[in-house]
Amino acid sequence: MKPSCRIIIALCALCLPLLFCGPANAQHAGLYVGGLFGGNLLMNSKASDDLGSFNLKFKPGWQGSGVAGWDFEPDNPIGEGRVELEYTRRSNRLDQVKFSEGSVGGSGDLTVDSLLVNCFGLIFGDRLWSPYVGLGLGAARFDASDMQVTGQPLAKGSTYVFAYQLATGLDIQMTTHLSLDIGYRFFSSVRPKFSEGNGNSFAMNYFSHNVVLGLRWGF
Repeated sequence: MKPSCRIIIALCALCLPLLFCGPANAQHAGLYVGGLFGGNLLMNSKASDDLGSFNLKFKPGWQGSGVAGWDFEPDNPIGEGRVELEYTRRSNRLDQVKFSEGSVGGSGDLTVDSLLVNCFGLIFGDRLWSPYVGLGLGAARFDASDMQVTGQPLAKGSTYVFAYQLATGLDIQMTTHLSLDIGYRFFSSVRPKFSEGNGNSFAMNYFSHNVVLGLRWGF
């Protein structure tokens, strides 16, 4: 097991006792900033160009996020929750390309930078630990400039598309100002299009499963 995986597992284990604690003394309201780190599993992607369809297989990768947002006041008319701006970078290495004739090895990274506005709703917001659900909408920049197949360029350039994510997880209030986030994100977008080495263009699906661990500091 990689050292980074051991660190994440250890942090989760240390936080498990908090799930059985009683109500929190106070809830934070107002501005906060934070960061999240985790892994992403990019599902096999169906791609198509002028010559037909093919599949792209990627290796699991890492992701990192920075957030800034606002915790709503307890008992406000909108409900328990928060709204935030999130920047995330995800990267996955191309592992294999499957054509109708067979599969060949791939290389290079598909890197995605996204900027989303997230809205989260808390369940049992008056407790030390609170399940949440959320929705994010925004834009993403896809960069496939170094993706290759059999040593030849598969794609070049970058493109911007509409993106979204669905979220769920646990908020654990460690102090009045510090919160731990253990969460899952499903991230997707409109099909990005790239230029191939031969001048044609192709579009691909993008569906990513993400597990994250983060901290938020409220002012």
